[in-house]
Amino acid sequence: MSHVLFISHARGIHGAEAVMVQAIKACAAKGARVTVVVPSLAPDEGLEEALKGIRGVQQLALPYRSAGKGYLRTTFVQIYNIPTLRRLKKFVIREGVDTIYSNTSVTILGVALSALTYARHIWHWHEPVDARYGWHFSQAEMYQEWAQKARTIVCISRQQKEEWEQVLDLKLTNARIIYNPIKRIVPVAVGRSGLPRGVRIGFIGRFEERKNIELLMQAFEQLHESEPDTSLWLCGAINEHDRRYVERMTDWREPVVNILPQTPDVASFYSKIDILVLPSWRETMPLVVLEAMQVGVCVLQTNRSGMSELLEHGKETLFFPPDQPDILLLQLTQCMDKEERQQIARTGQEKAMQLVNNQSFDDQITKLLCV
Repeated sequence: MSHVLFISHARGIHGAEAVMVQAIKACAAKGARVTVVVPSLAPDEGLEEALKGIRGVQQLALPYRSAGKGYLRTTFVQIYNIPTLRRLKKFVIREGVDTIYSNTSVTILGVALSALTYARHIWHWHEPVDARYGWHFSQAEMYQEWAQKARTIVCISRQQKEEWEQVLDLKLTNARIIYNPIKRIVPVAVGRSGLPRGVRIGFIGRFEERKNIELLMQAFEQLHESEPDTSLWLCGAINEHDRRYVERMTDWREPVVNILPQTPDVASFYSKIDILVLPSWRETMPLVVLEAMQVGVCVLQTNRSGMSELLEHGKETLFFPPDQPDILLLQLTQCMDKEERQQIARTGQEKAMQLVNNQSFDDQITKLLCV
């Protein structure tokens, strides 16, 4: 029976952690023994509860940190992680761990642990190579060395793999493309009573500069001049800093601009909107667009995304460059036509359901981890 050691960089159940949880479920279902290491320094945001629901999973909370924004900070992180590294080395040898899985590119504890124990290291890279996401050119030499030591690097799109190769000036011959698992969304029936009339445009995600909400606001302001019944709905992890970041972009408040807190009930949010816009500067594989498409929402999204490998522009979605609000405005204006918008939503929904039903993530990830 295989023993897989999962190393997480956080303790949430969104993004990379959600993918890791699915990988853990798949391995446990195959009969593998699973141990999950989580950073004791980070607050638990639902991961512990999610893991309790998986039979036979052991958790270890230990003090360690992820890679920092630059060579110097990452070097200090490596030094800080030494005591935990020693404890894990003993654990891996004593408990017969076969495979070490690191759940993001910033989770660097597994690299050193694999070198010390000779256990296989599967490194799942989720982040794009972009300074907005914490990447710094001074780390390139580190990652060149680490990437070659990993048994397998899992990239979540071809575009992401090619960007990493370009930045590192290194051919990732040990990389594999495995698209992230797509969450099935059950539509929620919501009447229009109580909601503003007109077309409702939505965004869901973190209110951060890298999500490029400013581009959406610019396009929406111009659209609203000609389409005064339109409204904008923003949903995400929000604190006062985030709220100020959004509110300083506009003088509008409800019902024209609506700011909603993050919610696990994403289906309810999607039911409130007619168009989802994802304007990020860069995305690897933004699954929120496939979630929205499943429930019949028309999706407009950045063209700097791995979704361009799965979806066809003009048919299932509309892609736009994240630095050109005029193009986004043109596309939003195009989608003010109900028939046009609904046609994109219908074909998008068909494609999204096809991708959900043909999901092969579990098979691919267990072939790598359960040896």
